[in-house]
Amino acid sequence: MSKKQEYIAPIKYQNSLPVPQLPPKLLAYPEAPETNPDSSQLINSLYVKTNISNLIQQDEDLGMPVDLMKFPGLLNKLDSKLLYGFDNVILDRDDRILLRDPRIDRLTKTDMSKVTFLRRTEYVSNTIAAQDSTSLKRKRRLDNEGSDDENLDVNHIVSRVEGTFNNTDTWKHPVKKGVKMVKKWDLLPDTASMDQNYFIMKFMGSASLDTKEKKALNTGIFRPLELEEDEWISMYATDHKDSAILETELEKGMDEMDDDTHEGKIYKFKRIRDYDMKQVAEKPMTELAIRLNDKDGVAYYKPLRSKIELRRRRVNDIIKPLVKEHDIDQLNITLRNPSTKEANVRDKLRMKFDPINFATVDEEGDEEEEQQEEDTKGESAEDLKEEPKEETEGKQNEESKQSEEPVVDEPEILNNAGTKQTPEVQNEGIPQEE
Repeated sequence: MSKKQEYIAPIKYQNSLPVPQLPPKLLAYPEAPETNPDSSQLINSLYVKTNISNLIQQDEDLGMPVDLMKFPGLLNKLDSKLLYGFDNVILDRDDRILLRDPRIDRLTKTDMSKVTFLRRTEYVSNTIAAQDSTSLKRKRRLDNEGSDDENLDVNHIVSRVEGTFNNTDTWKHPVKKGVKMVKKWDLLPDTASMDQNYFIMKFMGSASLDTKEKKALNTGIFRPLELEEDEWISMYATDHKDSAILETELEKGMDEMDDDTHEGKIYKFKRIRDYDMKQVAEKPMTELAIRLNDKDGVAYYKPLRSKIELRRRRVNDIIKPLVKEHDIDQLNITLRNPSTKEANVRDKLRMKFDPINFATVDEEGDEEEEQQEEDTKGESAEDLKEEPKEETEGKQNEESKQSEEPVVDEPEILNNAGTKQTPEVQNEGIPQEE
């Protein structure tokens, strides 16, 4: 068989091997970008985990020289090239974009009313007509207000406001539509009590376990104590009978009170408990105390200054002697009418809120009363001074009379100690009988 035949008809051998029973299975392995050795996240994580500060050498300026003193001849020769070295540097074309204004990409809000070619004409005409109508209404309103002279009259304004309270049948509750008004009160400020400050006393803590409601206290006294070591407030209360009497007496006016009825009447207030106090500052006139007077149909309100929270007090054993020393177990309270001077001081404070009912205080009358009191004190002091003068003059006259009388020599007696003794004389000028 020649070689030429091999090229023409190559011999082919058959491969009769069987297919393998378990062929290899190709799996899709998920490759995370963090595990890629060329990723920046892997380098950052390695930089955080390992300390490479020893491998990198850094100077104090972190590679940027800031100290101008290191430039030679900067201060002496004043070379401008060293100061302004970047003026003649030509920026690359790709870096010039960094010099533009960063706000150039922001879209400015244009006035759409001027852009008529982007909108329909009917919409533009409607907006212009609406603006004209509102401006005309505003002008008419201002003209009417300017021409109305009644708005400047105070009496007309008051009558118009009071007229809104006449027809109360039309009033409706803002939330509960089915609720109707049954009775009304005139809300007025309680100017008679504006000379005092009022607080809200709130007891903080858990509720009582007793199901029976306790009787409300009509009167009570809170006595605050402030020391360098600690501060607290003591609560005092009296029995319900005296509390009701005291409440009615306090509600009376100065003209209705009589000092004879209160003479000798003592209200005993006993200490109940001490509390820790915390004053919560609030905005003025946020909370009001309203007192209803059904007889006159008036509701008087008083502004509350602030709120004081009271909590149960736990005293340290070290401070117990100090607390016991400053606490008072009982307070005896009596009532009396204020003096003219005290009443004038209170009226001055009330006059700021109600100058009509509380007229200006006559200070001249107070000065005259004070001068009269001072004159009476001065006269009494002069009388006291004259009395000892008369006594001294009488003593001097008696001494002069005694000096004119003959002096009798008394015998001297020596005792065992050698001291002198004078005999006792019962009647002056009469010798003793033996």
